[in-house]
Amino acid sequence: MADQIRVLSEKLANMIAAGEVIERPASVVKELVENAIDAGGERISVEIKAGGKQLMRVMDDGGGMSREDAVLAFERHATSKIAGEDDLYRIGTFGFRGEALASIASVARVDLTTNTKGEAAGTRVRIDGGSAPKVTDAGRAPGTTVAVSQLFYNVPARRKFLRTTGTETRHVVSVVSSIAMAYPAIAFTLTVDGRDTLSLPAVSNTYTRAQAVMGNTLMNQMIPVTFDDDLVKIHGFISRPDAARVSRTHQHLYINLRPVSSRALNRAVFEGYGSILPKERFPVSIVFLNIDLDQVDVNVHPAKREVRFSDESMVYERLLRAIRLALQNSDVVPVFETDTPDISGMAPAAAPGGERAPELELDPAMARRSQIDLFGPARGNGGDPPGEWTYTPAGSEGGTRDEGEPGTVREHGDAEMVSLWQLHNAYILAQVKGGFMLIDQHAAHERVLFERALKTLGDESAPSRQLLFPVTLDLMAPQIALVREHFDHFARLGFNVKLFGEKTVVVDAVPCMASNQDVDTLFHRMIENLQEMPEKNLKMEERLALTFSGHAGIRKGDPLSQQEMNGLVNDLFATEMPYVTPRGRPTVVRMPLEEIERRFNRPS
Repeated sequence: MADQIRVLSEKLANMIAAGEVIERPASVVKELVENAIDAGGERISVEIKAGGKQLMRVMDDGGGMSREDAVLAFERHATSKIAGEDDLYRIGTFGFRGEALASIASVARVDLTTNTKGEAAGTRVRIDGGSAPKVTDAGRAPGTTVAVSQLFYNVPARRKFLRTTGTETRHVVSVVSSIAMAYPAIAFTLTVDGRDTLSLPAVSNTYTRAQAVMGNTLMNQMIPVTFDDDLVKIHGFISRPDAARVSRTHQHLYINLRPVSSRALNRAVFEGYGSILPKERFPVSIVFLNIDLDQVDVNVHPAKREVRFSDESMVYERLLRAIRLALQNSDVVPVFETDTPDISGMAPAAAPGGERAPELELDPAMARRSQIDLFGPARGNGGDPPGEWTYTPAGSEGGTRDEGEPGTVREHGDAEMVSLWQLHNAYILAQVKGGFMLIDQHAAHERVLFERALKTLGDESAPSRQLLFPVTLDLMAPQIALVREHFDHFARLGFNVKLFGEKTVVVDAVPCMASNQDVDTLFHRMIENLQEMPEKNLKMEERLALTFSGHAGIRKGDPLSQQEMNGLVNDLFATEMPYVTPRGRPTVVRMPLEEIERRFNRPS
């Protein structure tokens, strides 16, 4: 049998390494910006075109390189960051493997221009997809410029996996924003397709930089975190519980100023809040940990996002304690309140023949919210308090319906349902032929809104409701990029959004089909979910309809009138798939009469 094992060429080895280090344009930007910081740059400019697929250019005013170093920098495993084995255990720089430039140059066209202080002429190095470098003189002030164009042009299988221009742009914006928060003394700019997207002048402290990146509105809701002992020094900011978000997108963690990912430490932040976080909400956090270099290993993953600690449990415990101390020193501990009447002073029901116990006098507001009688006849419109109608069913005119009588709805299959009753402001109980049905009001409205939103985004524009007072929102750069990319989608859905400056939007109209809730909450949640939602095979219209229907509808805890319940149930059974939400959760649970009788041991 012929020999099967061969040594790969240097070019092919670099292309394989590029698959580990360079995942997308944002990976290139990350490596180049980190190199600029390691070089001592005080002003770093990033420019991208077509989401980085066409061009990425990073410029700095750092120390620059000599001609010999500029050429040697493209050799694999060539680095100025470490010299021996001992250095590997005390890494204080971003780069140390010497793989990034070699990997990038093997899958793109690279043009590097650099100069050092005092040199009359600089150096220009051009490499085309791993070919031999072309070296010429160039004029440049001290510092380095690296331009990377046509990423993956010679690896079509990799290039076809790149996402849309908007998606890749958002990843680049996130990378630059995350690094910039750790280095407030460095000025950063980001230009996207000729438009200034980020402009962050040098500032004196982390809070001011975080304000520029995250926005004043969010940072005004943050709590400072400080902790210091022999093992670790912790500082940063965490959000108040009422400012928590629906996704983990806004959790920023830094180890010795290096942005990292750590499920254990993110869990420590979450656990630090205990039970005071709203359900299914995650805190916003910007947390910096300074640890002795010999206590942390960054040589774990090619992208250097993961780290390993010599004693992770000790770091976890200290971060958990720091979060709890910050919350204890603030005024965020909630006060539990209830509107349930105090029963301690109520008289018991009288014995037969005695005087009747006094009736409990209801508060007028509670009287308006009282439920209909499950065992009595349907009351119709006359039984509903005036002025309580907020949900308008599809196809209705002035609150009347074409099929059935007021107070009566029909099950799929024309079985009559009567006496709708709301349970705990969360479920609708409906009598049907042969039993009863429980409907989750939030899940039902989610299905209704999803199909309406999908139809609206596909072939028509939804009517809008003008706001009396427009809502101004401060968004982060990746969120602004998302709004810009899908501006037309939001308009067709019924949002009237205007852009002001680099990170401010004004919403002055919302879809009429949305329930009455805070516009800033609805729009913020939609943007966050779009950022967090895996793209998979969903079209943008489907992703937008999912996020809208999940947050724009009737919620658990919303009281509904008889009309509103009738309208919601009829609309649910007019949808194409009334029994599940768009995410696959059931909307309806049915209990047959036979099962009820079996539970009560009634003879059949």
